Amino acid sequence: MGRIIVIDGTSNAGKTTLCENLERYMENITIIPGASAFARSHRQKYPSIPPIPQSADEEKENQIFFFRLELDRLMEANRLAQKDKDVIMDRSILEILSVAYSFEIINNWKGIYRNAKNLYEQFISTSKECGIKLPDIHLWLQANAEEVIRRNKIRQMERGKQLSENEWIDESLINQQLDFFTKLCMPENKDRIKLINTNNKSRQDVLEEVRTVLNLKRKEREINND
Repeated sequence: MGRIIVIDGTSNAGKTTLCENLERYMENITIIPGASAFARSHRQKYPSIPPIPQSADEEKENQIFFFRLELDRLMEANRLAQKDKDVIMDRSILEILSVAYSFEIINNWKGIYRNAKNLYEQFISTSKECGIKLPDIHLWLQANAEEVIRRNKIRQMERGKQLSENEWIDESLINQQLDFFTKLCMPENKDRIKLINTNNKSRQDVLEEVRTVLNLKRKEREINND
């Protein structure tokens, strides 16, 4: 059975880009897209995605939706891993927790992190009861707020958009996500959660570091093309 590997981390740390590059360059890899993309590919079950919450109550409702969605994503990862491929998941339930942790502090939405933790515990319990294998390893991609803002400006310019200095990303969100990871990466999790610091690194640098950490083999045709 293949491994189930999650790519998580701070906003704009390069998660989706890394997943795409792993699928392109590495042998024996299959990708499960992020929650929104996964939902769009399963419209019969998920005809709509909740909008950005405007209150603590809306955030709690969103958490229920996304935890249910994450269980489906994990079940799909288990199915694919049985084909002896390494399954890479673009983000996971840890993202829900990190956002709840951050928004509770930033927006003063009391109780949303506790609510998310309760749902997380139910998620783990349900997975074990149903014989659903949990991820073997989480890679946490991390970039500081300054680097995230720089990358976002480049991304938006590539898409032909213009942003104001403060548009799209809030520095406080990144800082809270960094704080969340610091608390998450306690000694008992050190063998399951690996930090990949992407500050001042190219996409290729990050890909090579992850390839080494996961002991992956590059596709021969890509080696020849490079």
